[in-house]
Amino acid sequence: MYHKVETRQQDFLTVTPGQLEEHLNYLQKEGFTFVSIAQYFSHRVLPKKAVLLTFDDAYLSTLGNAYPLLKQYDARATVFVPTAYAGKTSLWDIKSEPILSAEQLRNLDSTVFELGLHSHTHRHYGTVSNEFIQEDLQKNIQFFEDNHLLYSSAFAYPYGGRPKKRADRIKMQRILSRYGIKYAFRIGNGINRWPLSRPFEIQRIDIRGTDSLEEFTHKIKYPNKV
Repeated sequence: MYHKVETRQQDFLTVTPGQLEEHLNYLQKEGFTFVSIAQYFSHRVLPKKAVLLTFDDAYLSTLGNAYPLLKQYDARATVFVPTAYAGKTSLWDIKSEPILSAEQLRNLDSTVFELGLHSHTHRHYGTVSNEFIQEDLQKNIQFFEDNHLLYSSAFAYPYGGRPKKRADRIKMQRILSRYGIKYAFRIGNGINRWPLSRPFEIQRIDIRGTDSLEEFTHKIKYPNKV
């Protein structure tokens, strides 16, 4: 799970292009196979070391700085889009950053990128009502349809947020299903065993710009010890 890729910035949510290239080079040398969500869920049997790269929030830097490296390493990636902010800036950040516009999303290289749902308003789904979630998802999907954008039937929870109580999570998952969402991603920092037993609780490894390459490789080798 990545967020920003910036040349002059490196922090909790931001890796540099140099770091991303180190990561991609490591994964390639270690024999990982880059897969898309579409490939991931259309396979009955996955490659032994399948890896799915995701970029939350559709920052402009995903196109400017991540794309050339992903293309170079023949990698695939999913961009999860908070649609209310498309073509605007990330108002939830301490320092707002540009977000890809509908036109830029439409023109992304489909051999590298696919799009996924990341809510409309980028609110924590553990702190809002089911009525809000339903309306938010409807607007999220409507944006894709209005702008003729293809998207995967996958959702990434903003902030990794879900209701704490199991009964409330089940209600939320029913809403997701109602809108055609088949898979949902959180953080979790763990490996997902195939076939999936919890398709609405898919774990991702949190990659941070503050991590050294050694810390990155440790996360990949021992994800449950992060």
